[in-house]
Amino acid sequence: MRFIFIVLFLFIFKRSSAQDTLSVLFLGNSYTAANNLPQLVQGLSTSAGKTLIYDASMPGGFTISGHVSDPTALAKINQGTWDYIVVQEQSQLPTIDYYRYNDMYPALAQLKAIAEQANPCVRLITYMTWGRRFGGQQCDPSNTHCSAVFVDFNHMQDTLTSAYTAISDSLNMQCAPVGVVWQNVLNDTNLVLHTSDNSHPNLDGSYLAALSMFSCIWKQPSLGNNFYAGITPNRALYFQQQSDQTVWGRAADWNLSINEPLAGFSYTQVGNTVGFNSSSRLGAGGRGNLDHRWDFGDGQSSALSDPSHTYSAPGSYTVRLIATNCIFSDTTTETLQIMATGIDRELAVEAPLKAPIAYPNPVVHELKIGRDERDLGRQYNIYSVLGQLVVRGSIHSIPTEVDTRQWPAGLYLLMLESPSESPIKIVNR
Repeated sequence: MRFIFIVLFLFIFKRSSAQDTLSVLFLGNSYTAANNLPQLVQGLSTSAGKTLIYDASMPGGFTISGHVSDPTALAKINQGTWDYIVVQEQSQLPTIDYYRYNDMYPALAQLKAIAEQANPCVRLITYMTWGRRFGGQQCDPSNTHCSAVFVDFNHMQDTLTSAYTAISDSLNMQCAPVGVVWQNVLNDTNLVLHTSDNSHPNLDGSYLAALSMFSCIWKQPSLGNNFYAGITPNRALYFQQQSDQTVWGRAADWNLSINEPLAGFSYTQVGNTVGFNSSSRLGAGGRGNLDHRWDFGDGQSSALSDPSHTYSAPGSYTVRLIATNCIFSDTTTETLQIMATGIDRELAVEAPLKAPIAYPNPVVHELKIGRDERDLGRQYNIYSVLGQLVVRGSIHSIPTEVDTRQWPAGLYLLMLESPSESPIKIVNR
């Protein structure tokens, strides 16, 4: 039997995912160390069925430039085992222009280069901190360089938000918007998130920070997580809602999907061979190469980006492509109903003994369908060779006439039901 393979139906499913076990290095100072933020993030992860392996370097008062020159931090970075490195700047420094542009930004770029040299797959997340409870002017110890005079928390927070998002965008990094989550909660309630020094976080503040960090690391909302860290369930639920609203409601602002691959493919078909072409790509800011894993649905697979596959039999095949970049993967699936058409040699010998059910063939303007009264009521479908349905109908008279004048010239396939017959090739001229 000679086969022509046509695609009749197409269904598409996509799924993005990351690993269920991740390693994270936290580089910060007392803002990160307060209430043991890394441990809070680990608790949320465990409650969500994830495994977070972490280490941290959090000396009091440390800046990013301090970590870049610190042997302890550098030794941890150079282990090269981290999926993420979370980086927190000293709390005042981003609000003072001199230090923002001459210290914070160059140091973060340098830290990124060091981390990527140790592990090309590592991803950095900037940890956006929060403003002082009552604002105020921020100066270096010598009062040489100072910020504006911030009239309140919101005024200072807006400057911090601008500083962190600008450098995160410039260096293609994610940003954990902890300060904005704090801002939304403080503007919505009378809660206090600072300790008595009006600077460091109390447990509520650290829990909010952990929620934002959890979502940025695992790419999933925090709502419904049963790890409360000693906070009342109702308050924890409120914090989860506020964090998710901020993180996911403005995901593009925080570059939440900046490194994720996007899987996709197209295909062409000649005879019983299908050529697949990957259109998969890395999201904005992504770097490195994509790995491909094809499953053709018949037990065969390929790791090529643009494979060709020959099907040995007609049927329904689910073709799946997984595009992977480091810890992230994206899956796209297309279910193809592939049908064989043709005429058995035995039928070809018998055909002249029996009147054709469709004629003339080739057809110029009008196709006639039906031999005799026994064909009345039979359903028919006519497809192009690409599997597109051209016309559907039933034999209501002998013969039933089908106007083909608007059809492009070429090969078509007539399929009859009740009883079914082998598809018949029709040539339209």
